[in-house]
Amino acid sequence: MPEAYEALVAALKLTDIPFAEYGWKTRPQGTYGVVQLEMEAGSLDGNGEKLDRAWEGSIDVFFRLLSERDDVMETVEEILTEVCGDSWTMNSLQHESSTGLFHVEWVFQVIGEHVPEPEDDDDAV
Repeated sequence: MPEAYEALVAALKLTDIPFAEYGWKTRPQGTYGVVQLEMEAGSLDGNGEKLDRAWEGSIDVFFRLLSERDDVMETVEEILTEVCGDSWTMNSLQHESSTGLFHVEWVFQVIGEHVPEPEDDDDAV
């Protein structure tokens, strides 16, 4: 598992925002988040083999009150900067009328050798 991804997940889970990898069986009430790796973003090949690769992933945070936006964004972006440097971007901020929740998505990249298996988390999908 890419060490930077492990560090990112661990740091997010230490916040006041409940986080799960890849999804929730039952989403929490209030503010919550999901973090996941999604695809290979690039690789370094040599001597006929893959030597290293970058993985792209996302962090999604859902919250009910617009007044929570700044705190949520500051919390996640501080961790992204600490762990990923400048290899992240805020991808979207939207209101989902079907759930009544605001949704912020960030996209990040980490370096690593393979895709991690989701942890066996009772709340995760």
